[in-house]
Amino acid sequence: MNDQDTTPSYAAIDLGSNSFHMVVAEPEGDSIRIIDSLRDSVRLGSGLDEKKNLTDETMERSLEALRIFAQRLRDVPCKQFRVVGTNTLRRAKNADIFMAEARSILGRNVEIISGREEARLIYSAVAHTHPDPDHKRLVCDIGGGSTELIVGHGMKPRLMESVNMGCVSVMNKFFSPDKVTNKQFNKAITYGELELQPLKQVYLHSEWDTATGCSGTIKATGRMLAELSITDGVITRKGLRELRQKLVKAGSVDAMGFTSISARRAQVIPGGIAVLSAVMRSLNIDCFEVSQVALREGLIFNMLGKREHTDIQQETISTLNRRFSIDEAQAIRVENTAMRLFDLVVNEWGLDDETDSDLLRWAARLHEVGMGIAHSQYHKHGAYIVQYYDMFGFSKAEQNALSMMVRYHRRKIELDAIDVLPKAESKRLQKLISLLRLAALLHRGRHEDDLKRVSLEVDGNTLTFSLAADWIEEMPLTHAALESESERLSEMAIELVTKAEN
Repeated sequence: MNDQDTTPSYAAIDLGSNSFHMVVAEPEGDSIRIIDSLRDSVRLGSGLDEKKNLTDETMERSLEALRIFAQRLRDVPCKQFRVVGTNTLRRAKNADIFMAEARSILGRNVEIISGREEARLIYSAVAHTHPDPDHKRLVCDIGGGSTELIVGHGMKPRLMESVNMGCVSVMNKFFSPDKVTNKQFNKAITYGELELQPLKQVYLHSEWDTATGCSGTIKATGRMLAELSITDGVITRKGLRELRQKLVKAGSVDAMGFTSISARRAQVIPGGIAVLSAVMRSLNIDCFEVSQVALREGLIFNMLGKREHTDIQQETISTLNRRFSIDEAQAIRVENTAMRLFDLVVNEWGLDDETDSDLLRWAARLHEVGMGIAHSQYHKHGAYIVQYYDMFGFSKAEQNALSMMVRYHRRKIELDAIDVLPKAESKRLQKLISLLRLAALLHRGRHEDDLKRVSLEVDGNTLTFSLAADWIEEMPLTHAALESESERLSEMAIELVTKAEN
């Protein structure tokens, strides 16, 4: 992959439960222009065995799709494409094996995102392509394993949920592959309505102006309705009911002879239609407009937003700061010192100047978030908050790393918890934790210490602090803490040496 920013192209890969999608796009004014797209119906959601592991056959089929995608990515800078996994990869117990293979093919980590982060990105795609600051809309995306429902005003999502049902999971649960019946549809739709019941009232009271649907199931349904001349492509409850009746009468989707949907889509469309019917019934939706954008376009808008300094990750950190009343002055002190330390070791330790510096910066901002609950054991409270809070813009792996950094920025380091990660990731995280620990320790007094009298040298994994004699005299507590810290850092194969200078 080419890391030089010589092209304006951006790419996004969505590893969905039914299909893998990739789009390549270029910025065009306030929007984007799609210049290429690829799709492979790998049926990932149907490839989990009884132990929730991806089967070898499914794994290889999926990786082969990525090898094809990788060829198109050769001219896209690594920092200008993202790869995300959704429902099935959230559930697969051996997802780490797949992700390691995927990284070797694509040269980029697969980010497993939460259902609500998926919802946010989907809404972003629709809002950017249909901009209206005064418009209140409901957006629905039916994927292979989950259904996202979002209500937003203008560009801002206000209500987001991800429901654990999709076209593949419902198809496998209620329909036979050779014959579609009314009984199957009725059971599947009732199941969908029960899954939506806990959300029903809050969504009904959110009062949107229009409903928009996106992704494969909804686009395919719109095309089928148009092909049968039931509607002009919009999805209505009446039209959907007529489509179900025709499918039951024909006995299968294949028997209908549709030319507007692929054979692969036809295999799961009854499940998708059942979910769509349940959504429209539960939320009293009479009509869905069909959008051509989805999660992958949302990923590209998100990357462009970071380039233009409208960074959702920074907004999330700021929200956590406000919600848990973090001492911002202290957080900034620790952040600044952590970044000074990072700049000194980044090359020697083989850290990434972008991704690792961001992770350290975020962790410094959040290291005292647990104090919003209690001072005692606040590092443990903080780790829990970071692990389970809906941190929009962050992948599950990023949240997990931040949680560990907050957890181990002070007191005992439990290496067993860190070593469950892949070896390279574990070593990288241990180095970042050591920098955060040192930065927090140096600012234990919670005031502007004169760190100009403290210098650091790095030689491999040896850190040598040279401390002015008058600094040692003024800061005996910090000096003692530094000397004690050497034992803790040695557990991570980092040698900390302190020496006095006149």
